[in-house]
Formats: sequence, structure tokens, C-alpha cells
Amino acid sequence: MGSLEKRVLEVNRKRVKVVKPGSKTSFPTTEIRGSYAPPFHVELFRNDQHRLRIVVDSENEVDLMVQSRHLRDVTVLVIRGLAQRFNSTSLNSLLKIET
Repeated sequence: MGSLEKRVLEVNRKRVKVVKPGSKTSFPTTEIRGSYAPPFHVELFRNDQHRLRIVVDSENEVDLMVQSRHLRDVTVLVIRGLAQRFNSTSLNSLLKIET
């Protein structure tokens, strides 16, 4: 993974957004905005407890690093819970763990 840059993760009942702080108009390719429609999912990594990946579709994803495993787990559970409620998919299909 290259250099890390600070991002703001915005989560609400309809969509998830990862944006660069202070940038309201420009969204570089590393930034995502997406609703909880399939194939939206969140991935975890067994070998890195501070990392998660939000995948909106096959071409739109972002890797995030957080300060602690607890923060990562809370973030993932909130996003998955909202996604499950939005598209009534089983939680197992939203749960993807990479090695």
C-alpha cells in the first residue's frame, strides 16, 4: 500500500461517502460515493486488523485504515447493518473476508 492520506467517512441511511477533507467539488478516482444497492459490500482482511475495503461495484472501491480494530469493527457493522436493511440481503452475503 502506498502513502496514506486522511479521509472522511460519511455514513447515513441511504449512502456511504469517502471524501478528502475540505474537497466539496472534486472527487479523485480514489474517492467513492455509493448507495447500498448490490453488489455493495465491505471486506475485512485477516492479516490486517486496521484495514477495511468498501466495494460499491467492480470498478469503484476504496481501502481504509483506522486507528484500532474496535473502530474498524464498529464501522463495518454499522455499514453492513444499513446495507442489509436497505437491500434486504442476508448478512452472510455482505460478509466477505479476504486473506
